[in-house]
Amino acid sequence: MRRLLMIVYHFPPLTTSGTYRSLQFARYLPRYGWKPTVLTIRPECLAEPGLLDDEPLRSLPEEVRVLRSIDPEPLRRILGWRDRLLGKAGGNGSTPGADPAVAERRGVTWRDWLSDCFSLPDRQMGWIPVAAWRAGRLLQEGGFDGVYSSAPPASVHLAALLASRGSGVPWIADFRDPWVSNRFLPVRSTSFLDPIDRSLEGKVVRAADRVVANTVELADDFRNRYALPADHFAIISNGYDPEETPAPDDAPEPGGPFTITHAGTLYGRRDPAPLFRAIRLLLDRGALAPDDLRVRLLGTAGPEPRWEHWLADPDLARMIRFEPKVRRDEAFRVLAASDLLLLIQAGTELQVPRKLFDYLSVGRPILAMVTPGATRNIVLREGLGVAVGPEDPEALADRVLEAMRAPRGVFHGKPSRFDFRRLTGELAELLEETRS
Repeated sequence: MRRLLMIVYHFPPLTTSGTYRSLQFARYLPRYGWKPTVLTIRPECLAEPGLLDDEPLRSLPEEVRVLRSIDPEPLRRILGWRDRLLGKAGGNGSTPGADPAVAERRGVTWRDWLSDCFSLPDRQMGWIPVAAWRAGRLLQEGGFDGVYSSAPPASVHLAALLASRGSGVPWIADFRDPWVSNRFLPVRSTSFLDPIDRSLEGKVVRAADRVVANTVELADDFRNRYALPADHFAIISNGYDPEETPAPDDAPEPGGPFTITHAGTLYGRRDPAPLFRAIRLLLDRGALAPDDLRVRLLGTAGPEPRWEHWLADPDLARMIRFEPKVRRDEAFRVLAASDLLLLIQAGTELQVPRKLFDYLSVGRPILAMVTPGATRNIVLREGLGVAVGPEDPEALADRVLEAMRAPRGVFHGKPSRFDFRRLTGELAELLEETRS
């Protein structure tokens, strides 16, 4: 059996969306003759690891080996020292995500410059030397037939670049999301490091034996920006686990309110306010009553200030529920018991959110509140539901009303092309090609 070194940052027991792709590849690669060794982080070294779940690790074959190392998180440590020096009680050095728009309104401060210097290429930069050293030692020991790295964070690719250089072991760099082309979640508040960022991306793309993108649009973006052979880039989509299937009794409650559910954190441009506006339109038209509809925002512990205007409306306040994050199996039960699954993705022409494939696995119709791009394309191309621009509340209201009038509890089929067993086979073929 061939051996593969997988360098990944997000891996169970972390429950972030980035864990799923690497987990499924590690799970199914032994079926194709590849034995993975996964190098990842120790979750206890993170300031905010979030909900932890060991259950997915139990699904891994016994051939899979998982090694863990620390992430020093230098920015958090520096900010923690600053807080202690300033006598700030309870300071843990945490810092909010970068928001260039906010920085522009209030003016760039020294804190932005400090934060950005420790965010090249991202705030996981402290893991680069740790992972590169550990991976390099493993490769020096010999016996590996391939290296696989998965990003974001892009720091993982830089660790793989350093570790694989001179080893003679072929390396595949897998991009779950864009790097410099990712405008959905800005990494920094300033732009003075952007030229270095672009240079680092170029080094990774050129040094990797193959570059994998998970959408056609992202692969085209790479091809257009780099003068490399077309076959240097490959497309392996995200997918679903065929074993994650709703139980027969996981269905919308007959006679209960029509339920729209969004699963996952609402951040950046993921704003449910257009849906609130559409529901208000339906209430004003008399097309529905407050007891007819429920909106469940699963994984969002509570409302943000930007939604206070809508939640001051007593009708909407009755209809909208904010619920904390739960284990993956429980989240699937909630999704399966819903009538319509809400997907919010604006300003991302090149990427598709992980939750789309979780929704596909559940099989309920999808209401995609999206701008033109990869997400809209796949929803319409695969017939997974409807896609509406967030700037069009009238159309959004019409689509919600149409869904409420359709038969409830319908299970849509899962396209076999997104079965992760099949997708892992594509990765195994690519690994074999890099060895030839």
